Amino acid sequence: MTKLIVVRHCQTEDNAAGKMQGYHNDSCFTEEGKIQAQKLLDRLKSEPIKAVYCSDLGRAFKTAEAIASAHGLKPIQLQELRECDIGDWRDLPVKEGIGKWIEYYETQKKKGIKREIIRPPNGENSFDHQVRVKKAVKRIVAEHPNDVVVIVGHSGTNRVIVGSFENKDPDEFYNVGQSNACINIIETDENHSKIISVNDTRHLENGTN
Repeated sequence: MTKLIVVRHCQTEDNAAGKMQGYHNDSCFTEEGKIQAQKLLDRLKSEPIKAVYCSDLGRAFKTAEAIASAHGLKPIQLQELRECDIGDWRDLPVKEGIGKWIEYYETQKKKGIKREIIRPPNGENSFDHQVRVKKAVKRIVAEHPNDVVVIVGHSGTNRVIVGSFENKDPDEFYNVGQSNACINIIETDENHSKIISVNDTRHLENGTN
């Protein structure tokens, strides 16, 4: 079976400030984020990791670099692993942007519109997000049938990965907790999957979660 170690990127300045980063934006690690990167390296250096994949956004790539450095590997960047794109609301603060999307989504559902076709203006919904993320994960598993592989993603992206393996409804994906620098472990092959851990932050100390 493939052992997937799914990691959320370390804390950034925008995370700490409650700003939206999402599909397009990026920011530097906070000092806490730098500490988290070292703790991830320490936690995963004993794992027999064969490959490290990540979103092509800087915060995921830098986190992946820290993990990969202990294994003589270079991260493989995949745009499909980016965060969900909430379109015209992407530049709003996190709570406001997500709030507008949820309000719009629920209003459109009440009108009888099929939820699969409800999207933020110039953005994508959780169904779209799942399609592109699952495609990437399926390819990774196929290429590493008996390996330990790291995937460094984002809060929403990781929720889609975990939720998909748990066969959750797309409306329930984003209820899964995903702290900065957390670890999720999934064992999977063509026929079976097992969730070993979700949102594990035991490797983080002194409030670095």
